[in-house]
Amino acid sequence: MAKNERVLAIDIGATSIKLCEFMYPGNKVVLVNYAYREYDEDLPDSNRTSIISGLLRQMLVEGGFTARKCLLCMSGQSALTRFSRLPAINYDRKQIRQLAEYEAIQNIPFSVDEVIWDYQLISGPDSDNVDVMSVVIKNDIVEQVTMAVQAINCKPILVDVAPAACYNVARANGLGDGNCVMLLNIGGRSTNLIFLEGDHIFARTIPIAGNSITQQIAKEFGISQAEAEELKRRHGYVALGGAYADQESETADNVAKIIRAVMARLHSEVARTISIYRAQQKGQKPIKMYITGGSSVISNCNTFFAEKLGIPVEYFNPFQVITMGPKVDVSELTKVAHMFSEAIGVGLRYVGQCPIELSLIPLTLKRQQEFDRKKPYFCMSIVAVALMVGVLYAGLSERKKVFAATYDQLQQIENGTTNGNGKDGKSFSSILSGIKAAESSAKQKKDQYDALGDLILEQAKWPCILNEIYRIKPNNLWISSIRPIIGEMRPYVPVSMTEMSEGGAGGMGDGGMFGGMPGMGGDGAMPGGMGGGGGADGEVVNISGLEIIGYRVNPDLGGLKFRLGKEFPFPFPLEDTVAASDEEESSSSSSNDKAPAEAEEAEGEGEEAAAAAPQISVNERIEAAMKKAGPDPEQAFEAALRASELFSNNKEYTVLRSYKPAFVNTKTTPDAPKNYGGFVIQVKLNTPVEFYKVIPKSAIGGMGGPGAMPGAGPAGM
Repeated sequence: MAKNERVLAIDIGATSIKLCEFMYPGNKVVLVNYAYREYDEDLPDSNRTSIISGLLRQMLVEGGFTARKCLLCMSGQSALTRFSRLPAINYDRKQIRQLAEYEAIQNIPFSVDEVIWDYQLISGPDSDNVDVMSVVIKNDIVEQVTMAVQAINCKPILVDVAPAACYNVARANGLGDGNCVMLLNIGGRSTNLIFLEGDHIFARTIPIAGNSITQQIAKEFGISQAEAEELKRRHGYVALGGAYADQESETADNVAKIIRAVMARLHSEVARTISIYRAQQKGQKPIKMYITGGSSVISNCNTFFAEKLGIPVEYFNPFQVITMGPKVDVSELTKVAHMFSEAIGVGLRYVGQCPIELSLIPLTLKRQQEFDRKKPYFCMSIVAVALMVGVLYAGLSERKKVFAATYDQLQQIENGTTNGNGKDGKSFSSILSGIKAAESSAKQKKDQYDALGDLILEQAKWPCILNEIYRIKPNNLWISSIRPIIGEMRPYVPVSMTEMSEGGAGGMGDGGMFGGMPGMGGDGAMPGGMGGGGGADGEVVNISGLEIIGYRVNPDLGGLKFRLGKEFPFPFPLEDTVAASDEEESSSSSSNDKAPAEAEEAEGEGEEAAAAAPQISVNERIEAAMKKAGPDPEQAFEAALRASELFSNNKEYTVLRSYKPAFVNTKTTPDAPKNYGGFVIQVKLNTPVEFYKVIPKSAIGGMGGPGAMPGAGPAGM
């Protein structure tokens, strides 16, 4: 806030306008100019803006006012003030404010869209209650007044209401610090009665004021409003009655009695309000009353209320808290000092915090104020954008020059007139052809490298598969043969548990290890004519699974014995690395029988449990599966294969197909050993292995020697 900044405080009353121009050096309030003017005509709603703006313009010019930032105070007659009480127990500040807003809205007798309203929390008479003061005013009235002020090039920054402004200036002057006192502001159209008791406030607007006296005089004497107003000003005083002598003028006596009758009505309302304040607001009995306002200067007014209320009555001086400027005529100000309580009260709002701070700014004006506050930032943003655009334009211009020079140089290179260094060089097309040829050669070499890598990776699968089989095999088992299953693998459907495949556990048999695999031995089996009958053709096929044939030898008839080898990573990706345990499979199969909702819930719980469970290694999973399978090494081997990452965990594909004792006839040799037997296990590979199946020429064209069919010859280990 600038030290020499001037602000206008404008009190828009029902019958007059009061102006005060303030300065605030060092947070002091200095009155530098003032003015008071009554309306020349009534203030109708339809013509309010033009009347106020015309009178304000005249006052500003005649008084030499220079301030354009203004604070407005509306008449209490235009506003509706309500008080309500809320319990403060078990509520925080935010909840109390929410309740206060709700209570204030409930007290609005109009549609919320038609009014401007505000509220303030004030302390109640005890700590268990919080009072809410809500003020409502018609939106049209405030907008008409603010438009009138803006029409004379003044900028309204605050709109207050008369009872709140009077309370603020009274508290600034120390009224109500110790005991309960009243402030009676008798205006032209209404009277504001304010109770001050510490920080507690109660106010009521009474529709009895100076204009009520004028109307009654005009009615009694049968004259016009203007004549009655003149008669009131010339002969007006409050008749005291009783021992007080009558005036010599009969007209004066009649006017005084009329004024007394109106003041008696006002006193009745004051007495009734005191009872309401003490009963509903739990306030104390007022010990003193101060009077102010335009109609309070009627002679004997203070004496009349002192006699009626039985308490001291004084005139309120609102100028004790401000400093008079050097150009202020104090003697002239004294004549109208009782009119400026509201103007001074609203002027105090600009310099510091007041007990009651209401804001009745219209929404349109509030938006304008927000825009004005943001205007400097908006202007700075425009300047920043302009600078950015300028820098961008300069950069684009420079870039355009660089692009143009580069384009010219590329044109010269393309035409072969220069090689970029100012010397003659090859044409761009010839250079481009060389680059494309180099790229094509590089692509061919890369394709060869990728193919060679895929081939090496494919060849690495068989050692990994064999190593995994022997790594997880129990110590009691011997493998005699591993046979490939070519093509799509079908689920195994058992017929008899004692059924053994031909060439199985009864002995090493034909084929031996990898017996029957195409091209693994035999006459003429290898491509290129390495077996006898000359060259052979072939095709690439997939090996989807293996058939493992072997024996169990357990000399001591002891329990299961195994020792897992060290895990090692596989150099090729696995299509299906899930190796579920028997529990997972059983839970999965049982979940299929549940209802959809139960299955979804079980699945969600399973996922949560899996996320919470600690991660285990492959060896730990295999070891757990083997132990669970029981003491038989064949079943343990079967469980270990299903738990491995290389083989399917589906029991229909990875399964112990058969087991029976070998070379044992219990009828002929009842004393034969029982710790010896043969087995056949079928496993499905998670990652199929490509294999080049040899087709000899004799098979496709009648050429070649004997034994040309795949795997026809002996290939033992």
